[in-house]
Amino acid sequence: MWLYMCPSNSGLDDPRLNPGLEDLARLGCERVLIFVAEKDSLIAVGRNYYEKLKKSGWKGSVEIVENEDVEHCFYLHDLNSEKAVELLHKFVSFLKQD
Repeated sequence: MWLYMCPSNSGLDDPRLNPGLEDLARLGCERVLIFVAEKDSLIAVGRNYYEKLKKSGWKGSVEIVENEDVEHCFYLHDLNSEKAVELLHKFVSFLKQD
């Protein structure tokens, strides 16, 4: 879909999907939570973003949650599935942190 929406991009390494380390180091937040899905074609992008953010010099905390055996936007297909509810609880918990 990304390649279709932005045909002039440089693939999955496009700076809109994969910002440079200097951009990451200047993030204006203190925490980042990244969700990835095992069967999502963008899982490598999410993992790479996590690794780059950790190495960027950014002073915040970053966490990645890998959802096994599911595809992109799995939670939209069944909002009441166990994995969708777990994702929601994790996200709410992240938002409630001080």
